[in-house]
Amino acid sequence: MRLADIMKEDNESVENGNYNFVQIQKGYMRQWRGLIKEKPLAAEIMFYFMEVMGRTTNAVVCSYQTLQEVTNYSRPSVARAIKHLKDERWIDSVKIGSATAYAVNEKVAWQAGRNQRKYAIFSATVVAAESEQESSYSEISTKPLKNIPFVGGNERVLVANEKLPPPDQNELDLD
Repeated sequence: MRLADIMKEDNESVENGNYNFVQIQKGYMRQWRGLIKEKPLAAEIMFYFMEVMGRTTNAVVCSYQTLQEVTNYSRPSVARAIKHLKDERWIDSVKIGSATAYAVNEKVAWQAGRNQRKYAIFSATVVAAESEQESSYSEISTKPLKNIPFVGGNERVLVANEKLPPPDQNELDLD
């Protein structure tokens, strides 16, 4: 299956009303209950990852600082919860420089159709906390970005030195 076909199926899922669902394997329900009971912070982080993960990737890039703010727990507590999730194979992680991408185990929870679970398209939802940005970020973020013009399908691109033909006046009613 090609990427274009996967994206088409995603669009069809939106039209069918199934876009906002996360599916959970019924065989893992007992383990979910155990995780919630024994490691509630790990369960909270797992649910947060499922909430923000990419639709066809089950992945999210998120810092410890962001997880601390979301959960109101300390860095060591978040680190222990992440370690537990990795050790018990609820998630996997990939280092990207100083950032980490977390992938939710696709056998436990997923969003896209089952036929898409075998594809390894790795993109991720990136969650950035305001507190991790430069101090001038709030000032910079209010300034407009450069606008790049968009040419529609029925529009023609003109190069600066291109001469235009004279307008067709046959269609004008001059009487």
